Amino acid sequence: MSSPEIYKGWLIEARPVFCVQVWSAGGECIIPVHNAKTEEEALIMARYWIDLQMSSEAGLPQDSNDDLPSDFDDDDIPF
Repeated sequence: MSSPEIYKGWLIEARPVFCVQVWSAGGECIIPVHNAKTEEEALIMARYWIDLQMSSEAGLPQDSNDDLPSDFDDDDIPF
């Protein structure tokens, strides 16, 4: 991550983002994952996102979050 700077009144900062591409019967989706430190962590977060999609579609309770990193931030999920 770069240090934030001000440009024309805007605070800007470069951040690494993993883009995880997923496919389902509904088509293709790209999930931007902002806080993952590794590819494996990004995949874990993408799996969590898929679980959320599946549980919300079926009206089922969400699974436990045992696989998520302790610093997981729900703001990473693009919805």
